[in-house]
Order: sequence, then structure tokens, then C-alpha cells
Amino acid sequence: MKTILISVAAVAALALAACSSHSAPAVAAGDTSAARGAQLVALGGCNDCHTPRLPGGQPDMNRALSGFPEGGPLPPTVEGTDLIEINGAFRGPWGLSLARNITSDKTNGIGSWTQQEFLTTLRTGKDSSGHVLQPPMPWQGLAQVPDADLIAIYNYLMTVRPSTNKVTGP
Repeated sequence: MKTILISVAAVAALALAACSSHSAPAVAAGDTSAARGAQLVALGGCNDCHTPRLPGGQPDMNRALSGFPEGGPLPPTVEGTDLIEINGAFRGPWGLSLARNITSDKTNGIGSWTQQEFLTTLRTGKDSSGHVLQPPMPWQGLAQVPDADLIAIYNYLMTVRPSTNKVTGP
């Protein structure tokens, strides 16, 4: 029994060492760096909606966080279905919504937003132009996130390669 416990402990220690040697460096909570923001964007699943996908379903990181592709197909209305999603376009009981371009592009993304505009948008669910954030954007949850974390997200998004993809519509 003692041999089994030692073997299990050794395997666990090796597994932990292997995992920790390949993971990104930890960034402390409260840190407002772009590195912390990148972690929070990954944890929040922002790419799931805001990054177009390749034909096999993998995110197209060449268009990271650029939103619903301009001119892309919209999901059909299907009675009795709660949610239909096609590449960043969502149709649900609320109607149609399109994932926005949240890259640093100053014209079509959020690159011209100030840090305060970003915070206000995520706290109120409405941007400075009056556009209301639509489902499935979880702004109500993000409104509860500490300022330092939202600032870190903002700082990271300002480093994301700008995309000229223009998202128009709801």
C-alpha cells in the first residue's frame, strides 16, 4: 500500500511539474496589465463570439476579436428554437444580434474608445453612441467585475491587431 501511495504521489508531482512548465506565467488579480487582460479575455471566452471561425469550427485567429464577418450569412428564424448562432450572429427570443469588432481599430473596432467609455459601456450595457449591448453579451455579469480587471481587459484589447471588419446591424 505504501508503494502505491508513493507511486501515485510521484506521478502527481510529475504531472504538476509538466503542466506548470508549459502554462503561461501567472498574473496577479488586481494587475491591470495587458497580460492580465489576455488571461481574462481567454477565461471569459470572448473569442467564442467575437472571433470568426474557420470552416472546421476552429477560431480564425488571423481575424481575432473582429466580430461578425461583414456580409456573412445570418441565422434563420426557426420557431421553437431558443438560440441559433452562425459565426458571431445570434438569433434568439430577443431578435438578432451581431458580435461586435472589439479590436483596436479606431474606425470599426473600439480603438477610439477611452478607458472610461469602455468601463461605462460594460457597466451600463450601452455604449456612448447609445447602442445597447444585446444578448448573448454578458454585460450584466461584467458589470460586477472589479475595475482593475476591466481595465486589464481594455489594455489587452488595445493591443489586439486592428481589423477593418465593419459590423453593422443590431
